[in-house]
Amino acid sequence: MFVKVCGITSIEQIDWAAELGYSAMGVVLHPGSPRYRDFNRASELAAYARGRLISIAVGASFDEVAPCRDDFDFAQVYEACCGERLIYAGKLPPPGPDRPLFLYDASRGSGRPAPLPHWLHDLRERLIISGGLVPATVGAVIREYRPFGVDVSSGVEAQRGVKDYGLMMEFMKEVRHAAG
Repeated sequence: MFVKVCGITSIEQIDWAAELGYSAMGVVLHPGSPRYRDFNRASELAAYARGRLISIAVGASFDEVAPCRDDFDFAQVYEACCGERLIYAGKLPPPGPDRPLFLYDASRGSGRPAPLPHWLHDLRERLIISGGLVPATVGAVIREYRPFGVDVSSGVEAQRGVKDYGLMMEFMKEVRHAAG
């Protein structure tokens, strides 16, 4: 199962994610986030992760990630646009037959849980579920929806914007248990 930890802010957190078996890490390029990193630092983090984790530049719009897009494996944006190596994030799937990976996030990065709609079952092979996931809830979400992947950020933080190794470990333990 694909498991992304988003809001990575340090090299140490990349080391933790790789050690614990996460698939990918996201670096936030949206200035309004407490997890925000500027283009230079974001590119440094992506370079450090190369070969160990899939790197994802995360922004509200494509314009936010464009300046360092080529330094990352994928871009994740909250606007409908097309392109290679793109993850579309939002409350509704992107239109069209050639849809990219879809990260369902009704909380739009706030970390607040929201009820998951039944139609997500139809998108399993392209679906990454995000928004309010924590170690105590991720297992039930995986068992019910069987998504391609899950994404966590604030659910593995000891305080806002600061990842916690123990919570990251507990999250992966629950993912492995549920995914079998």
